[in-house]
Amino acid sequence: PLSKLSLSLPPSRLRRPSIRHRFSFSLYHCLPFDNKLGVIAIMFKYVFIPADNSKPIEVREGDKSGGLSDDVLSKAAKAYFYASSDKGARAAALNNATPEQRKVLADQLRDEVRAASATSPYAGQMAAMNDDALIDIMRTTHTSATCEITALTVPTATNQQRAVSLYSADDARTQNLPYNRRATELLVACGHNVTTEHSPSTMSIGAAPPGGICGDAFVGRCHDDELADIWERVDFTIDDANPRAEWCDVARRPGGGGSSGGGVSSGGGPRSLSGLMNQNAITAGPGSGANAGNSFAEGKGDGYTWTQNDEEVELRFPVSSGTKAKYVKINFGRSKLKVIVAGQTLLNGSLGGVVAVDDSTFTIEDANSGTGKELCVTLGKKEGNTWPFVIQAELPTTTII
Repeated sequence: PLSKLSLSLPPSRLRRPSIRHRFSFSLYHCLPFDNKLGVIAIMFKYVFIPADNSKPIEVREGDKSGGLSDDVLSKAAKAYFYASSDKGARAAALNNATPEQRKVLADQLRDEVRAASATSPYAGQMAAMNDDALIDIMRTTHTSATCEITALTVPTATNQQRAVSLYSADDARTQNLPYNRRATELLVACGHNVTTEHSPSTMSIGAAPPGGICGDAFVGRCHDDELADIWERVDFTIDDANPRAEWCDVARRPGGGGSSGGGVSSGGGPRSLSGLMNQNAITAGPGSGANAGNSFAEGKGDGYTWTQNDEEVELRFPVSSGTKAKYVKINFGRSKLKVIVAGQTLLNGSLGGVVAVDDSTFTIEDANSGTGKELCVTLGKKEGNTWPFVIQAELPTTTII
């Protein structure tokens, strides 16, 4: 036993360990131990964002030792979306198909390819393939464990070579998966314009889906420095999943790694991995996807409506016809807003961006509906960008005794 061995040592060997050795010992024993491999597992954090807003964002952990070639997050996301889809059933159907059924499937795929010949440079080559080759392509694209990877940011010197990627189902729209507002808010917070979509000739790996994110999503970060030959997973936490987090502000700056100039009224900056790296403009047309109604230009809150452009945010509250300016008290903060009318708090919370307080004001006007009055609160924006949300209401604190 170690205790008996220690007693046999001379007094000079029983001295208290140095601070350095004590720290090394403590650090070693704090690291997770992988019983299967018999090695120390170095862990990293990433988040899971459910599309259902009633469910909390989860922090998950993975072993970073696999590096880029055996990335735990990528594998976990692909496995999750495969298990959540009908790809397993499709794979079984393809494997059990009769020769006649395989012929019908190949002809259907060939017809789809011909229909896309005007926009795809590879349509002619695919249409000329034999049935077995087309079935293999169908099996790969429709039954394998894959996912859509969206580049929220790419590594730059400004963001310390940190890339942030979002993983979602690659068949989210064909499966009519629900809109994921929180994941889309991160996309907008990094400067991406979700109101436009790429034309087929400019679509590339890493492009953000038009209209935003559908279905559940994973988000992770890596340190990616090609010159220094570094690729390593680093933590992405609950705090990082907040669209007001500092890394999102950095992403919107020139060279910050996000999309440049992603305002609602603008044409939209590059969102693909290659486009972000090169900062080249991408031709885009108006979006008409399933999430066209999930606009960041206007919306409704609890007892108010709002609109925004690159310069300002406007909130409108219905008030009684006898409301006068002296009954209104508004606290304009750089990142918070509180609206009180006749002693009643109508709104109190944190804003989705920084306010230019001197450019903010309120008026009492006739309602747009033609009846009654409205309190119109105008917030001037400090920065000309789209806010990922207008305001997050602060809930009252419950004290447990």
